[in-house]
Amino acid sequence: MNKELTLLDEIEEIRQKAAEKPQNYPVDYSIRLISAIVAEHAGYANRNDWTDELKKHSESKYATRLSENRFHS
Repeated sequence: MNKELTLLDEIEEIRQKAAEKPQNYPVDYSIRLISAIVAEHAGYANRNDWTDELKKHSESKYATRLSENRFHS
């Protein structure tokens, strides 16, 4: 499989597991898990790497929330 299909396959597996056992996949956890998978496929070693990049771009929603003190950790 190509890397895009591998990525989509991993995300779909999380969706299936969440449907089977939703108590094990709260929304925040699930989104963080999927973000980590996408970031790894994009070449980022960890969450700090890609969030540090977003902080550098004033047009990013991430940077806007930080500057407006509306960021939930």
